[in-house]
Amino acid sequence: MNVRGTDKWSYKKQFNKLNNIMKKNSGILKSLFVFAVFGALIGMLPACNVSTANLSDVKLCTSKGSSGDCQSDMAKFPADVQVIYCTASVNNAPEHTKITFEWKKGSESMGKADVETSSGVVSSNFSPNAVLEPGTYSCTVKINTDNAKPVTKEFTIE
Repeated sequence: MNVRGTDKWSYKKQFNKLNNIMKKNSGILKSLFVFAVFGALIGMLPACNVSTANLSDVKLCTSKGSSGDCQSDMAKFPADVQVIYCTASVNNAPEHTKITFEWKKGSESMGKADVETSSGVVSSNFSPNAVLEPGTYSCTVKINTDNAKPVTKEFTIE
């Protein structure tokens, strides 16, 4: 007595039918997979913020020249300094490029300044309210894009 679907020929027929169905629909499945991956990539693009803008000639000083930039780069300042400027050249930047300056003492933030600009010289200043404690300080300049590398200038208060 033979029960339907239990002999080896029946299994082989069922396997061949299933295999033929998969072969016929594999193009559709591949297309759906490619479409899903492409859709996911398109959905992520607006979240990316990349730019060809870059920073150069980042300097610290106590007075700016007529062109608005630091004429020389200083690494040491007196404790009673009235103002410290940080200037940088912004290159290949479209209009409304955002630049952030962050002033720190060690790892402690003392303040941030956001500037919106296009290519050219950009600056921020730190004006202490009192005599500064001796130690290591820094100013980090960053273009607010995903691919920008920040530039940090360290300085000493004596």
